[in-house]
Amino acid sequence: MDYRVRYRPHGRVLFFNFPLAKEMGLVKNEALEVLDKELETAILETFSLQIINEYDLQQNNKFPSSLVRPNVYMATRYLQTQHTNKQGKTSGDGRSIWNGCLRNEGMTFDISSRGTGATILSPGAQEVDDGVVKTGDDTHGYASGLAELDEMLGSAVMSEIFYRQGIPTERCLAVIGFSDGTAIGVRSAPNLIRPAHVFRYLKQGRHCEVKASVDYFIDREVENGTWKISKSNGSRYDHALDYFARSYGKLAAVLEEEYIFNWLAWDGDNILASGAILDYGSIRQFAAKHDKYRFKDVDRYSASLLEQRRWARTLVQVFAQAVAFIKSGTKENLKNFKDAECLKVFDDAFDAERAFRILWRIGFEPDQIEQLRVRAKDEIRDFHKALDYFEDLKISKGVEKLPDGLTHKPIFLIRSLLRTLPAYLMAQAIQSADEEDAYMPPEVFCRVMAASYARKKDLEVTPARVSHVKNLQRCYLKLIAALDRPFDEVLKIVQERSAIINHRHRITGDAMVFIIEECLAMKDRIKVKGLQEALDAFIDSQVLIPGKWQPVPAEQLKENTLKSQLLIKIQENLEHFKESI
Repeated sequence: MDYRVRYRPHGRVLFFNFPLAKEMGLVKNEALEVLDKELETAILETFSLQIINEYDLQQNNKFPSSLVRPNVYMATRYLQTQHTNKQGKTSGDGRSIWNGCLRNEGMTFDISSRGTGATILSPGAQEVDDGVVKTGDDTHGYASGLAELDEMLGSAVMSEIFYRQGIPTERCLAVIGFSDGTAIGVRSAPNLIRPAHVFRYLKQGRHCEVKASVDYFIDREVENGTWKISKSNGSRYDHALDYFARSYGKLAAVLEEEYIFNWLAWDGDNILASGAILDYGSIRQFAAKHDKYRFKDVDRYSASLLEQRRWARTLVQVFAQAVAFIKSGTKENLKNFKDAECLKVFDDAFDAERAFRILWRIGFEPDQIEQLRVRAKDEIRDFHKALDYFEDLKISKGVEKLPDGLTHKPIFLIRSLLRTLPAYLMAQAIQSADEEDAYMPPEVFCRVMAASYARKKDLEVTPARVSHVKNLQRCYLKLIAALDRPFDEVLKIVQERSAIINHRHRITGDAMVFIIEECLAMKDRIKVKGLQEALDAFIDSQVLIPGKWQPVPAEQLKENTLKSQLLIKIQENLEHFKESI
């Protein structure tokens, strides 16, 4: 869908991603990271846009020619589960436009903006007889075409935190806020194509379009140097399918092991085709394994944390169907691909990444992880099984309703144990997995990782639980022993690294919500420079990678400035919501 656009006045740039802008060549590498008036004006002139939609045309609304841009912008079509039509005939970018693409130093970036007005592709627009909705009209569900400032700013911060920790994701270039609480969020990625863009044509049985969309995606990945597939290679689609399987297997493991909720479904909407996170409206990072959490969206519930793997695997199966369709010209039933070779590739990639993430959370160094993945496969499996027992235990209170869904809270915060256990074992001067007298006592073991909301009966130390406590420590120490290095040397490394990786102030979804509320409460009093610096410091403090972690400097918390006040509020919210979803 093509739309003319007009300039939307009275915007204010509240966030600008300087590192991303430098990668894209928009800002010189040596330039100071200062959002001055000249830069803000350029951002607003480029991205503060609103579409002239069907309602405007129907009402014959007139806009000053000086505000109307000469070019058209597209809203793309793709599958969405919210729509009655399940073939993508009515769905797609309901509040977004594609600004275009930019190439710098051999890398092409797609750029799109959310909150730019109501298109006819939103779910809510289908509730109206003629599909015509006025921008800002929220009486038909997802149809207003606008975006909330808290969502856009939260998406910008969370996506950058994820990106800097090596988690595949879209990124946000800028957030423009308006006085009515709405915003425009400018997103970017080397390839913003979703599986849903391809699956739309697949559902409709349109062979040429399926082939063209997959070719487009492959060509971009190759041009960007992400994939290595020759255009003349007759098996390029098989190679692409292998890439899809590996990428999605890895992402599924990252989500599961890092306790990240991302609403995956059959439509391939909330994910990039490259296997990266997209759309942060429902993204949450949990403090623990909230595998019973389900997000509620109007009248439907999401998949759970553990079900994300199944849906990611299903998406690979659909890609297998698409590739077969491209090659043969005949669309087969999806069930015919339930044993496709690419699903085994997915499973292997999932297992490999899960093993890496488990060992990373313990605190092993990358080279140690590689050694263990080769020589300690049984020990890794045994430790994961032992860990699962404690991760899976839930409080006796049962399922609870939440403002955005429901969950059944876990009893134990495993990251607290992983942060505490190596220091305890070092203090005991333990040298062997057989020295059970040096193990952390069961009562202490359970107490150090117990959530504050857990009840007395949740923490009862039964004979069975005592056995599990010993088993987990034995499995833990067998991994330490598998490196064939002195115990105290390895434990010291693990202790130092796990203290950062499993930091007690690791961001949670609830913490993010309230931190952004603090930012918005202060935005009209604090200078943009101060807000930008506070958010940058917060992001740096959440990159929980040894050697890269930059905690907020203590002196910045003592200054008599609004920036300092905001940083203090951020720290308070991190503490308050450190156990939440």
